Amino acid sequence: MKLAQRVTLRQLRALAAVADSASFTQAARLLHLTQPAISMQIRDMEDIVGQVLVDGRREIHLTTAGEIVLRAAREALEGLERAEVELKARMGVAAGTLDVVAITTAEYFVPHLLAEFGRRHPDISFRLTVDNRERVHALLQENRVDVAIMGQPPRGLALRRIPFAPHRLSFVARPGHPLAARRNIPVAALAGERLLLREQGSGTRDNLERFLRANGVKPLAADQLGSNETLKQAAMAGMGIAFLSHHTFAMEVEYGRLQRLDLQDTPVIREWNVVARADRPLTPALEALLEFLQTEGAAMMRAMER
Repeated sequence: MKLAQRVTLRQLRALAAVADSASFTQAARLLHLTQPAISMQIRDMEDIVGQVLVDGRREIHLTTAGEIVLRAAREALEGLERAEVELKARMGVAAGTLDVVAITTAEYFVPHLLAEFGRRHPDISFRLTVDNRERVHALLQENRVDVAIMGQPPRGLALRRIPFAPHRLSFVARPGHPLAARRNIPVAALAGERLLLREQGSGTRDNLERFLRANGVKPLAADQLGSNETLKQAAMAGMGIAFLSHHTFAMEVEYGRLQRLDLQDTPVIREWNVVARADRPLTPALEALLEFLQTEGAAMMRAMER
């Protein structure tokens, strides 16, 4: 069979794209080819291997033989990418793909930061995942990401942690809410209100609960809604008061759909951190991203808040 002599990189890329997208059409879009071209690459590789690699009778999935070849394809493609990164590093060029994970609140600004960084470093690309704090901690624990953008880092791991910007959180409500017209509101006033909560495992919810405990306040009632966008919509509808990052509600305040409540001891100010495992190699690409966030992240985020 002599796969190493007969299988091409184009065929390996086609198989990986089909596996990732579960679609010949989507695989063609990913590789900027036509769907018949992808189908031909797969058929040619099946002829070389002598077995069916992709079963598309009902829904597209790889056969056992296809999974075996896919593992080898990913190793070959990733090996070539690593070689390219090393070669460019020898020439002083930061390159490669960075796996970035961000907590859900950070999704409002992380794409803007990465877009600007990408314009300055066109040889660096990203795989960005957004999830709640609990899941971000797990990805760091499992060593499955290069860098995380989050609030409080997990304990018990050897990490590189760089604080790069303040993180402000405040209470918001619809403009017609009774507290919206008041100034210098005592925190105790929250005891008579209905609060809107993020899900368990969310950093925003953890910050809210710490704030309430520190002030000895127990709200009248609380509803768990599960996402920043749902909390904003619920607050605008008059369901209650939400505790949110300033990054999430700046536009709604600007257009008069939400109002930040003038509550004592707010905004609560935390830190945004960029975090990487200390045992993960500090590649030129990762080093460039860490430096960019440390030197320019705060200024960019202030501009976005305005």
